[in-house]
Amino acid sequence: MAVVAAALPLAGLVTGTAAAAPACADVHWIGAAGSGQRDGAGLTANGGMGDVVYQSYQQLRSELAVDGQTMTAEAVQYPAAPVPVDGGLGGWMDFMDSVEDGADATAEQLDAYTEKCPDTKVVLAGYSQGAMVIHRNLHDLGDDPRIAAALLVADGDRLPADTTIKMGSTAVLPSVGKGVAQEHSFLASTDTSPLPASIGARTVSVCDVGDPVCDYDPDQDDALSPSAIAIHTAYSPTGSGVHAWGTPLYQLVAGAVAAPESGTVVTAHGA
Repeated sequence: MAVVAAALPLAGLVTGTAAAAPACADVHWIGAAGSGQRDGAGLTANGGMGDVVYQSYQQLRSELAVDGQTMTAEAVQYPAAPVPVDGGLGGWMDFMDSVEDGADATAEQLDAYTEKCPDTKVVLAGYSQGAMVIHRNLHDLGDDPRIAAALLVADGDRLPADTTIKMGSTAVLPSVGKGVAQEHSFLASTDTSPLPASIGARTVSVCDVGDPVCDYDPDQDDALSPSAIAIHTAYSPTGSGVHAWGTPLYQLVAGAVAAPESGTVVTAHGA
């Protein structure tokens, strides 16, 4: 699930936890890297959130700046464990421990930031393992007014008939795009129910046909073939086409920033 990290400017990025933020922005981004994207240089490259998530943040920040809105960001502080090479049970248990650590860290960082900046709208975003990390918080955030939007790219917890805004090449095929964790839900300890409609309507889920993580095929003999990996590592936000997820994301966030406060604050990830 790892992708090659591209070094981009870090302007507006909050490193570490939200406590380091110099001021409260209009919008705050919490981004979760994919598997292996926080090893070595990945802790600092792309703000520690991997290239897909960081590029998406940069795109949204630029669009909001045109509207005069400010935006900061931070990475989810979790291991983002690599996919186990040997596929053994022990390796997969370590991997799932990483997912749970990330889900807990996301909830803690969200609460810490919004306690400091209660009027700031938050975007939660993740790629691959990081999308699972974010997805597992969304079940508890349905009516939370803090959340402007969520972005899930190549989500291992994806359900074909979920309540999300669907993008990628699976979007036109309603029965396609089941995440690998949903196929092995007992081992992966994932929620097999759709997201509440209230948060699903604020969640952009991107998945391409043949992606072994979000469009898992149990009958595929070589799920991690070079062609399948190539699909999984080809995500990048674009201005048009099936990867133009920046458009609905911007619309959701701009609308949330302009809307008056309403609703009740809840705690993420069952905390």
